[in-house]
Amino acid sequence: MSNSVVAAEPGPSEAPWSRMTETLGPRLAGRERWIEALLYASAIFVGWWVRFEQDDAFITFRYSKNLARGFGLVFNPGEKVEGYTNFLWTWIMTIPEKAGWSSPIFSQVLGMVFLVGTLAVFLRFARRVLGSQIMALLAGFVLVANMTFLGYGTGGLETMMQTFFLLGFATLLFPRDVDSTLVARRVAAGLLGGLAILTRLDSTVLVAAWLGVHLWPLWKARASGWLSKVLAGGLGVGLPILVVVLPWLVWKYDFYGSILPNTFYAKSASNPLIPFLYGVFYLLCFFASYFAFVFIRRYRCLKQGFFELPGTKAAFAVIPVWFLYVCIVGGDFMEFRFVVPVIPVLALLAAYLIDHYRRPARHGVLIAMLLVVSLLHRLDPVTTVYPVLTFKDLNHWPTESPTTWLHMGKLLHHEFPGGIAAAGQPSIALQPLGVIGYYSDLPTIDMLGLTDAWVARHGLAIPVYYPGHVRMAPVNYLVDKRINLVIGDPLIVDAKPRRTSYLLSDLVPLWSVADLNQLPAAAKVIEIPLVDNRVWTVLYLTPNARVDAAIAKNGWPTFPIEKRCDTSGFNIILKTASEKTCPGQ
Repeated sequence: MSNSVVAAEPGPSEAPWSRMTETLGPRLAGRERWIEALLYASAIFVGWWVRFEQDDAFITFRYSKNLARGFGLVFNPGEKVEGYTNFLWTWIMTIPEKAGWSSPIFSQVLGMVFLVGTLAVFLRFARRVLGSQIMALLAGFVLVANMTFLGYGTGGLETMMQTFFLLGFATLLFPRDVDSTLVARRVAAGLLGGLAILTRLDSTVLVAAWLGVHLWPLWKARASGWLSKVLAGGLGVGLPILVVVLPWLVWKYDFYGSILPNTFYAKSASNPLIPFLYGVFYLLCFFASYFAFVFIRRYRCLKQGFFELPGTKAAFAVIPVWFLYVCIVGGDFMEFRFVVPVIPVLALLAAYLIDHYRRPARHGVLIAMLLVVSLLHRLDPVTTVYPVLTFKDLNHWPTESPTTWLHMGKLLHHEFPGGIAAAGQPSIALQPLGVIGYYSDLPTIDMLGLTDAWVARHGLAIPVYYPGHVRMAPVNYLVDKRINLVIGDPLIVDAKPRRTSYLLSDLVPLWSVADLNQLPAAAKVIEIPLVDNRVWTVLYLTPNARVDAAIAKNGWPTFPIEKRCDTSGFNIILKTASEKTCPGQ
């Protein structure tokens, strides 16, 4: 394959384009395997260095724990709600739960295995697209230099496993000359595509796009027997997908009563335009955060040469499809997680643009700057404006400080031992559902509706859009469910020795949007001491004998709630959230 460049003629002050790979290629000849090994070692080292574990992973772990204990794939025993979007990953996480291992560590190690596997598949994919071993290795270095990609080698969720299956699916189907392995490749691709869909249902978008790319040349050529060839190709891939996916869909419809997960309803905003615009902003911020704008001029000069390579148009055909999907669902609140499945494809173009240069010194500065910008995603992300939580924001394990969600969950488990099915256990209501819900092991209501069918469909609309946070449980619902402790968005404050009560406005940060004037007269606030005169503020909604015993044993202070507000110190977000509780203030 030719790597020729068709570009605008350089101006009088511009040097002609040179290629890094042409300079380094002869010197690296025969050392390709060592370079590939270096790539794997770098991915493992940096990926483990930047590892993290996010709160949402512990939602999965709780489902897995309950499955391992014989309660079924549920968040609370007896409540059949599909509050996860990663069936295969959730099922795999029953392994550490049954074996008594640490699920966070197991998920991180398995994620690193998939990280290395994804890199290995990518190098094969890049060789087919770029037609050059040395260019594929350069693309590999570009991919390993992307902190978002490496970060999701851990995180506790299925992101890297999904990317591995999808990239393997694409590599097996990637357009090339028909050979004797075509049928076998299609069947294998179908199996990987099915596994990708089992991992995340939205993998269907990329599986369908890649299959379309695979069949398009047959459709476009309209050669003799083209229709039968298109049908044969579609069935060759589609039937294995159905063999893998159809039993799961039948099972989950029978078990949960729905094909779509409950999270689909919990995350669906009433006004679809706002999530779409947020999704556009989300994608723009991803590219801006990696300084992609510095390549705009270079891209204009070199895009024709890049897209004349035999495989690049087919490889990039899926990008607009996936980006449209990301915008339709309204983006995400985690560090650009939804971009990860297509970052390997984007790395092909980035490598091609980085390979070309006019002045070596300026090019070296550019590469150094890009590496620093990528590193900032992990080291000092506050230097860039993000519409998402950064890796530092997302990391909730291991963090042993007494003010962390991990400590809160363990504290509840210590005070109320016996597990989720023990008689008389208090029930809790949460917004950050994962860590506290997993470690407390208490009956739990999700105030945002991810694992609660009623809240997902009928909860109060949150006025300020944030991905995955569009509904909120109202007061009367938690009262009817006889929830004992409302933790909400965990609220830690300084203890005030002279405090005699809490105002309704004091509880707005804990339970925003809801009308707290509807709280029962008997509701009160418990202050649970943590450290350094800091207390954890918990709303005691419905009486419970075990909670009363814990209050008496530990001497936890309790306070009545005054039905009045003082919002003078609220910012604009809290003022918006408090409109029902504190109208007119």
